Amino acid sequence: VRISDPYSDRKIFVVPAISPDVCLIHGIKSDSRGNIIISGSEANRLAALSAATTIATVEKVVDDEKFKAKPGETFLSAIHIDTLVEMPLGAHPSSCPGSYPIDEGHLKIYLDYSKNEKTFCEYLKKFIFEMDERTYLDQVAGGFLSNALP
Repeated sequence: VRISDPYSDRKIFVVPAISPDVCLIHGIKSDSRGNIIISGSEANRLAALSAATTIATVEKVVDDEKFKAKPGETFLSAIHIDTLVEMPLGAHPSSCPGSYPIDEGHLKIYLDYSKNEKTFCEYLKKFIFEMDERTYLDQVAGGFLSNALP
């Protein structure tokens, strides 16, 4: 919709705010109260704040006295988190800033499989439905990290 800007009378476009049902977010760490530290992307925080339900995973739950945001990190209060799960490597194959980089090799595999519904279903079967979490962490994410990190 195009309206007159009430401050300048110029014509501007406006859209309704998004309000997703669920936001899935991965954080760097949390404290014992469920507050989390996420990477500095404002989009991640805004998505969590706008959703009806926010589910957060974090690399690690830390002692409260060690729970401090570093430059480039953002605090998100527990009042905006409905469910919190400690999940090391939970952002794989994407990155978790300060913890591990993007797994470009696995993202390429994902993109290759996602070209059509049939091969995407094969990806889901291979890496999601028939592979338990421990195997995925050991063979896929952990294998990448053992080669990617010094």
